[in-house]
Amino acid sequence: MTQMNVSPLEPRPAPTGPARSAGLGSLERLFKSAMVALAGLTVLGLLMVIGRSAIYKIHEYERGLHLRGGQFVAVDGPGWHIQIPLVDTVIIVKVNERLGYVEQVPAMTSDDVTMDVSLQYTYRVTDPQRFALEVDDPERIIFEFVQGKLRDVVNTKEMTVVMHSRAEMSGEVMAALREKEAQYGVEFITVQIQSASPPEEVVTAIKDRMVAVQRQEQSQAEAAQRRTLADADFYTAQKQAEGAAYEITKMAEADAQRITLTSVAEREAMQSLLAGLQGKGALAEQYMQLLIAQELKENSKWIISGNGEMAPVVELRTTP
Repeated sequence: MTQMNVSPLEPRPAPTGPARSAGLGSLERLFKSAMVALAGLTVLGLLMVIGRSAIYKIHEYERGLHLRGGQFVAVDGPGWHIQIPLVDTVIIVKVNERLGYVEQVPAMTSDDVTMDVSLQYTYRVTDPQRFALEVDDPERIIFEFVQGKLRDVVNTKEMTVVMHSRAEMSGEVMAALREKEAQYGVEFITVQIQSASPPEEVVTAIKDRMVAVQRQEQSQAEAAQRRTLADADFYTAQKQAEGAAYEITKMAEADAQRITLTSVAEREAMQSLLAGLQGKGALAEQYMQLLIAQELKENSKWIISGNGEMAPVVELRTTP
């Protein structure tokens, strides 16, 4: 038996006969299985896409605007819903409370002062159909509307009112906003003016005025204190003067009374002496004349009548 050496680089001869037919059958079955699996996966994917498009969920804080062929059908509430793919459209609208902020908007007051005013507001959607379908860019429109009403209210107030009455102004802005709630399909919940400040030069002028007012009040207080002290000093001096005058008056009255009593006593003594010397002879008469002359020399307030009685007269001599 002769052996044939076959080089590994030489191709082997292809199988022929029944072996070749069996190999072709296996490949056909494998190809058919792959095509069936691919078709199944394609159908499953299409079903999932269709199901995904047909079924949708609405959360508690949302509402769904169901459109069919572009026409509004209904408002869908929270839960699972079904739509026709490629025919229906659902617009999701959030209905929970929203926050808006108007920051540092310039507004002119009634006394022609430009104020920088900031406002914060919150609102929620009450009519999703009107809010989303009847208003183009509703959030922007609401922002511009709030900003305009804020300016309108500030235009009717003076600068001091804008700075110190923000709560009352917030109420006026809220009342103005409520007039448009039904038109926009919303409800405003809170409106609060956050700040209201004049320009820097006005702030400087206000500070200077406050300093001037404080200095004026301090000067008035010091003047009132000095006036009170002066009134107290005047009252004390007046009381002292009144006391001194009273004392002088009392001393004068005492001196006058003393002089009167002394004069009465001297007169009574003189009358008693004259009465005792009367009718006692020439020596007594001479003694009486001597006493009279001496009395007249010392005090010219008394004269003696013809019957020996003395009467007061006005003193004519000056006492040194």
